[in-house]
Amino acid sequence: MKIGIDLGGSHIGIGVVDEKGNIICKEEKYIVEKTNIEKQIEEFVIEKVMQMQLTNEVDEIGMAVPGTISNNKIIKAVNLGIENYDIVSKLEGILKLPMRLRNDAKCAALAEQKYGELAEYKNSIFLCIGTGIGGAVIFDGKLLEAQNVPGFEFSHTIIQKNGIMCNCGKRGCFETYASFKRFKEKIAKEFNLGTIDGNTIKSFLKENSEEPRLKYIINNYIEDLSIGISNIINIFEPEAICIGGSFAEYEDILKEPLKKALLSGNLLFNKRDDIIIKHAKFKNDAGIIGATL
Repeated sequence: MKIGIDLGGSHIGIGVVDEKGNIICKEEKYIVEKTNIEKQIEEFVIEKVMQMQLTNEVDEIGMAVPGTISNNKIIKAVNLGIENYDIVSKLEGILKLPMRLRNDAKCAALAEQKYGELAEYKNSIFLCIGTGIGGAVIFDGKLLEAQNVPGFEFSHTIIQKNGIMCNCGKRGCFETYASFKRFKEKIAKEFNLGTIDGNTIKSFLKENSEEPRLKYIINNYIEDLSIGISNIINIFEPEAICIGGSFAEYEDILKEPLKKALLSGNLLFNKRDDIIIKHAKFKNDAGIIGATL
């Protein structure tokens, strides 16, 4: 068995995964304080992995990381404020297990391709829409990757000239308008909810579906999201798109408006009668499972 670690923009998940992709046990931690991030990560990983080693025969660790990975190091993870972080060197000697890193969206895509919603497609796109927006391309049944870095940073394509400043230092990036965190923040601020807790936001959406200001926020969000996704479709022409992250928890509210915006708007170069949008089978567990692949 292997241990998969999913390091997100606001959350760490660790699980033991068997040879069939099943999570045997899992531990989670939410990153509230944005100070001493590296110390928080190391302490939690060391504690939980050592506990898991006591009751499970584990031979390898895989870690899914948001951002740029090169030579098994985190070059930068802008939503965590991490740069040039050699976490493998710090942890391998303590945990006594080989450890490998890969971009989190690529890991989640591998999980969905091998065990989940993308298993039947040769050419597909995976998008993780949560704190930021991660992306991966499956082409001819294989994960498409750049030579030296993960690449396919859909989140940092520009959809608004001279737009909102992004954590990466550019303006107008796709994720500054269409990350699910930004969407929840807008709703919480407009209606003084005092929290961006997922369950609170979801309940508010369902209970106030006819509220004009809420409709306006949703329509703006779907418009920005559809612009970014249409650019990806126009380049890769996938058979299907799978969406994970927090967005996947709102399928019943946002999936059909997104499909309608893509199909009826003047966005796609090659018009379609339908577009297949799947929601990740493994939801927030996809990164843990994919990290072991």
